[in-house]
Amino acid sequence: MNQYSIPVVGNAQTYVAANERARVEKQGSTWKKRIRIVLITIVACGVLAPILLGWAGNLWIDEKKLAALHDTKTATYVKLDEMPDYMWKAFVAIEDHRFMQHGGVDPVALARALWIDVRQGGYVQGGSTITMQLARNLFLTHDKTMLRKAKEMAIALQLEQRYSKEELLEMYLNVIYFGHGKNGIGEATAFYFGKSAKATGKDAITLGEAAILASLPKGPENYSPIKHWQKAKERQSVVLNRMAQLDVINQAQKQNALTENIRVTKTVKPAS
Repeated sequence: MNQYSIPVVGNAQTYVAANERARVEKQGSTWKKRIRIVLITIVACGVLAPILLGWAGNLWIDEKKLAALHDTKTATYVKLDEMPDYMWKAFVAIEDHRFMQHGGVDPVALARALWIDVRQGGYVQGGSTITMQLARNLFLTHDKTMLRKAKEMAIALQLEQRYSKEELLEMYLNVIYFGHGKNGIGEATAFYFGKSAKATGKDAITLGEAAILASLPKGPENYSPIKHWQKAKERQSVVLNRMAQLDVINQAQKQNALTENIRVTKTVKPAS
């Protein structure tokens, strides 16, 4: 062999195979880097999104409305400890049973609502928590748009930073719409049953009546015991069953509430 010749190690196939392995290894390394970047981005978004949304929530909060809500001297305002426990527990059970655990937005409820909406091909469920409903009723419209939902979430996150769960639940019960132009548990209790939500003893709101009231936020006019008694009773049964499933009440209490002789104090005259 000439002293200036380049020595050949192996053959052409070995050389090609080595290059292919190097290419595959480089490609695999590139994909690993991309996956790491994607994962880091997802984690960063998961951490930053609630912070940014919470900050944005300040922009959509009307401080005057919030201050007015805290005027607890109004005749119809009812504090949490002034009503029977089963009253507020009925609302939590049917509207947001993870209320005490989430931070204002419930990812599980949102994912379930999105899945149902996709399957039904329309806006069927919103996945709103009690805090999100409070935000909507206080500061927003009821338009079913993505922007309103984003605002709802942002305000809810901000409210959760400002108030305790008990304060949020109390505010919710005093602003939620119950149909027939009535807002808040105080007005609703008086309107539908002629009672005070603060009453105790034999004059107190019953479990059966509380379950009917808790059924109204889903559809105040559709489940009004004045306009649609049968629908109201069906929805009451759903509320009581949910309370029993969550061990808020026992089976005996549920049956007693279902068979209560409930009387509403208002009637709606048929259209002439």
